Amino acid sequence: MRDDSQRWAPPRDRVVEVTASGIAIRSFDIARLTMISGTRALTATQLAIADWPNTVEGDSYAISLRRDRILEVNGPARPDGWDADQNLAICDVTDAYTQVEITGPAALSLLNRGTELDPNTPSRSAARLLFGLGVFLYRHGHFDTYRIHAGSAQDEALWHALTDAAKHLT
Repeated sequence: MRDDSQRWAPPRDRVVEVTASGIAIRSFDIARLTMISGTRALTATQLAIADWPNTVEGDSYAISLRRDRILEVNGPARPDGWDADQNLAICDVTDAYTQVEITGPAALSLLNRGTELDPNTPSRSAARLLFGLGVFLYRHGHFDTYRIHAGSAQDEALWHALTDAAKHLT
């Protein structure tokens, strides 16, 4: 069998930190991600809801994706499927997303290399296009700490885009 292992870089360690140009970039794992969809999604959670540019605190919160969809991060366990009482679709998507955290005084400058972000323009949705990839982007814990959730299949592409862009920060 042909060995093509030298054609691609080896997969990186899933929990790794890169520090450069006044920022730190690290991957991290989340215990549970639950997608909740339906007209009552924004009121279906008791968790604080992250939107742009507000900062969310703690380990358990929800991310506003659309007016009818949220992503609960480390929220309560919920059964998958249709909740007929609340007219909501609920799905565990823990393995579907990868998470990256960027922190430091140059974090916004790094992100602006991949998209246009204006902290003075609020948005109810954390869904963004970053370096051509569909992501969920929000502030977490501190004004210069950002978290990104991207599809697991996009993990390497996101990581390379962020670390390459970090090399060009001045």
